[in-house]
Amino acid sequence: MSMRISQHPTLDELAHALAGAFIEVCRQRQGDGGVPCAVLTGGSGGERVLEALSSHPDRDTVEWTRVRFIWGDERWVPSGHEDRNDLLADRTLFDAVAVDPSLVHRVAGPDSGLALDEAAGAYAAVVHGIDRIDVALNGVGPDGHIASLFPGMDELQIVSDEAPEALPIRNSPKPPPERVTLTLPALRRAERVWLIAAGTAKAEAVGRTIARSAPLLPAARVFGAAETVLWADTAALGAPSASSS
Repeated sequence: MSMRISQHPTLDELAHALAGAFIEVCRQRQGDGGVPCAVLTGGSGGERVLEALSSHPDRDTVEWTRVRFIWGDERWVPSGHEDRNDLLADRTLFDAVAVDPSLVHRVAGPDSGLALDEAAGAYAAVVHGIDRIDVALNGVGPDGHIASLFPGMDELQIVSDEAPEALPIRNSPKPPPERVTLTLPALRRAERVWLIAAGTAKAEAVGRTIARSAPLLPAARVFGAAETVLWADTAALGAPSASSS
C-alpha cells in the first residue's frame, strides 16, 4: 500500500488541515447514514489535532453524538489520571462538543477492578464488535513507534486476523510501562490510517518509514484499507518549506 505525504510548514497548520479532512470523513459517512468510527491518539500531535477539531470553523457540520471513538492505546493508570490519553480528548474536543458516552469506548484502568490482562481482553472484545473503522490517527514517536507498539517488541509479530485486537503491554520503554494497545491487525482494519509526525526529533523515524528501511519500524508496518497518509510538518520531513499536498 503506497503512502501519501501531506506536508505542512508547522504543526498548527498540519493539525488544522487534518482536522478539516477528519470532519469531511465524518460528514460523508453520516451523509451515507453511517456512524463514523475514529481511533484517537495521544501525544503532542494528537492533542494538537483534537484542539484543532474543537475550534475548527466546520466543527458543527458533524453530528458528534453520532461519532464512535476508540483509542489506539491507553496508559494503565486510573481514570482521570494526567497520563491517560482519553483525558486529552475530555479537555479538548469532548469539552467543546456533545458526544454520546455509549459511543466513547475507553480502556478500563486499574481503578475498574480489572487486572491489566482483563482490561485488554475487554477492549479487544469492544474493538472486535465494531464492524468498520473509518480513520485511525497514529502519532509517530521519535523511535518510530505507534500506539504502544515499539521497535523490537514481540507484539509486532502478531499479524494474524485471528489475533486479539488489543493486548496488554508490560515493558513499554516509555513510562508508564504498563499499557493497553491495539494490535497491527486492528489498526489495519481502518479504512484510512493517518500518521502524524512533527518536529526534527521525528525526522529520522519519518525518513525510515517513508523509505521502508529494514528492519521496518512500527510506523512502516501499519496501513489503511483505502489510504495511508503521513501528515508531517517540514521539520519532520527534514525538507525545505513547501506547500501542502
